[in-house]
Amino acid sequence: MINNLMKATNKTPQTNDYAVAKALNDLVKGIILLVYIGNGQDLAKDGDIAGLNRAYILLTQELENIYSLNPELQDLKPDPIWKRFDVLKGSREAIADYINDSDDYGDAHCLRVEKLSIIAGVELPEYTADQLELAKYADVTTEDYVKKLKKTLKSKKSSAEVTYGSEIFEYGLTYKQDGTILINQVLKLKKVHAGSITEKLLEQSIKNPNKKFKPDLGKTSRNISTIISSAGFTPVLRDLFFPSVSGDTVVFRPYVSKLQADLERIDRDELDLKLKELGALCRVVFEPN
Repeated sequence: MINNLMKATNKTPQTNDYAVAKALNDLVKGIILLVYIGNGQDLAKDGDIAGLNRAYILLTQELENIYSLNPELQDLKPDPIWKRFDVLKGSREAIADYINDSDDYGDAHCLRVEKLSIIAGVELPEYTADQLELAKYADVTTEDYVKKLKKTLKSKKSSAEVTYGSEIFEYGLTYKQDGTILINQVLKLKKVHAGSITEKLLEQSIKNPNKKFKPDLGKTSRNISTIISSAGFTPVLRDLFFPSVSGDTVVFRPYVSKLQADLERIDRDELDLKLKELGALCRVVFEPN
């Protein structure tokens, strides 16, 4: 399953594995934290967490496969939290004790995996078809549990109210060999025709990420800004992926974190809603009011 990677632009299997490992570890981390919170609300009995347990087992098995192929991941310290708990059923008290004692629900290891992916220059994962289905299943299962948790909290009329939701935590552009432009693997823009000016711009942009460069587009009366817009890039998508267009130069970035987009004050509410409706991967967020 790991070797059947979707076609990417310039990603090697190893560097993409780091990005996939980071994303799947984040999903595991979210599940662990939900079990911890649910335990405090008496909502972490084996029957309550059956769905989370199944998603956790499948995610950690996939992570085991990825780690077995990458010594750099195996050598990271501290060890991943899923090495400590092979299943969630029967482990809720042990999980609660561990988090209370260590104040770590898997985040320390995730940060080291993220470091590997950053150094490798690949931060947005490209999943196999099976990995994508697994991640979506984990996302749906987590959302279902959050609904149960919210219902329980509401019924108890807890004085310490908690807000739950989901968020798009990263934005990535994939340009496939057939001319398809994908945003977060779910939102399709206009298909690029072979030999077109748009194809030249995108192909050169992919080869020159995160730096200002002057694309060689040949003789054309169209400016770069017009070419980008004609490919289906809305103003928000342009701000995300083409943050600088000046004269005959452009800056393209294939990946933007939520934090960076927030810092640049890019209004993404409408885009995030569309991505969620299309089934883009999200992460659960919860914070006290």
